[in-house]
Amino acid sequence: MTVAALLAACLAVTSWLAALLPSSVPLTLQTFFVVLAALLLRPRWAAASMLVYVSLGAIGLPVFAGGKAGVAVLVGPTGGYLVAFVVAAFIGAWIAGARRSLWRQIVAIAAMIVIIDALGTAWLAYSMHLSFIAGLGVGAVPFMVGDVIKAVAALAVARPLIGR
Repeated sequence: MTVAALLAACLAVTSWLAALLPSSVPLTLQTFFVVLAALLLRPRWAAASMLVYVSLGAIGLPVFAGGKAGVAVLVGPTGGYLVAFVVAAFIGAWIAGARRSLWRQIVAIAAMIVIIDALGTAWLAYSMHLSFIAGLGVGAVPFMVGDVIKAVAALAVARPLIGR
């Protein structure tokens, strides 16, 4: 429970470090902590950690990218990414499994990146009246290299913490 709470807090803090590219989707370190939660926690706790973060923002605490808050952010263009954090953390932790082998962790990371980009882009495209392909160009493709770098960094941090 403590690790889940700390990861939710880290997610909130790193959201303030948002740098806006010429896009409606901010660049943050959040993917790092979503992946880290999935690699360190069991599925329910990983999802709970992300749900705490999303819930805090939904009730008005300024924890979303750039210090934003409220339900309006969840229904805005980036809301799909926030919901995807919860889903990706659960599925990533489930795929990583209790044994936490390197290969399972790599597959989990790949699945999480796909889930976050797919759900986030789908909602972004819908809310901005774009095609899914156009949404990918705005909300996924510019961030893919960064997402992979953050995920690899999370793996590098997680491996020693879980004793592998």
